[in-house]
Amino acid sequence: MKRYLTRHKPFPWQKKGLLFEPVGNEYSHGSHPCAVHLKDDLYVIAFTRRDARQRSHIFLSYATVSNGQVVLEGSPKLALLPGEPCCFDCDGVISVCLVKHKESIYLYYVGWQNLPESLWICDTGRAVLDPDQLTLTREYQGPVLGRDKTNPLFAAATAFHVSDDLWQTWYNSGIRWEKTPQGWKHFYGIHYAESTNGVDWTCHPGMCLPFADEYEYAFGRPSVIKIGDTYFMWYAHRATRFIDTYRIGFASSTDGRHWDRNDDLSGIDVATTGWDSEMICYPCVFEHQGLMYMLYNGNDYGKTGFGLAVMENWK
Repeated sequence: MKRYLTRHKPFPWQKKGLLFEPVGNEYSHGSHPCAVHLKDDLYVIAFTRRDARQRSHIFLSYATVSNGQVVLEGSPKLALLPGEPCCFDCDGVISVCLVKHKESIYLYYVGWQNLPESLWICDTGRAVLDPDQLTLTREYQGPVLGRDKTNPLFAAATAFHVSDDLWQTWYNSGIRWEKTPQGWKHFYGIHYAESTNGVDWTCHPGMCLPFADEYEYAFGRPSVIKIGDTYFMWYAHRATRFIDTYRIGFASSTDGRHWDRNDDLSGIDVATTGWDSEMICYPCVFEHQGLMYMLYNGNDYGKTGFGLAVMENWK
């Protein structure tokens, strides 16, 4: 992968099409897909759907990953509902990252709370995956990473890397809300934190990736993969002077804290027509049997479902 950095060449992602298309009237969307390897070619994929009240729910599905293809097996199963009244996740739960550690598999998720005037809060929860029963169980009613003296607005952890007992996360922390003639506008960016147990976190102040200019105001879920001594991050970001919808950018790092941003290397962009022609966002990148896979969303924050891109010649 480093040869693309040294040669300043875009990563050769090849789009393979739509994997999950929302159908039916009970739930819309299919956003924030993330995956974890179980055995052989078997994976579990978590993703988020919305009910008629626009509350997010988390679904699980088995998937076969092989030879550049991902096939969802059976019907997706509803696995995590919004939390109890007044809890941090009472208005929705959003899948962000599946993490395997020792004998356990965890799903980190974002809990959503709606506030007056269309303001909101989103902090980080953790649930335990039972891969045999395809169920999720909350570990805590409260967040494992949330608002505090370092993160006064919210703390939504979205990407993780675990090595022995060092847990690293790249999370979105709210920067400010700005009142505009159209309503409140949010500003948030990717920050960094470390932990020894995945629950108690030490946050490092400051954005990992500064905004590119005065038009950019938000980063969507990043996905981080470490190969050798280099961290590779794909992330959603918006906006530019002429485009207000998400695009997928790229950055690299040698320590996970200080990043070299180069969106031109991302290697993936909107299509000319179709389900991902207006927006691409919320990437999830993983390697399997010598191929690199990316699950990602398209138009309208996943309302059109999620699709797949594959990178073959990355080594």
